[in-house]
Amino acid sequence: MIVKYRKAFFNDLSNIGQIKYIENIEFVTEFAAKTDKPENIPGFKWLRQYPSEARIEIAPFRIGVEISGNSIIFKRIIHRSTFYRNFP
Repeated sequence: MIVKYRKAFFNDLSNIGQIKYIENIEFVTEFAAKTDKPENIPGFKWLRQYPSEARIEIAPFRIGVEISGNSIIFKRIIHRSTFYRNFP
């Protein structure tokens, strides 16, 4: 898949203080570049209300992504308690 990023993704990433979560996020982004289907990404789940949007679960965080064709756009990294208020 083609991996793209939004500016908000990097802003959210800079606010995460624990290195173990950052390493897990790096693993997911690298895995997404190598896979051919988004469903193969660990922790991936489609959002029912928005057919082109999905989330990826990483410990207490959720990564909001958009799927369009053969590309995946990483939009936000938000704590699970506020994810559905702020995404999409």
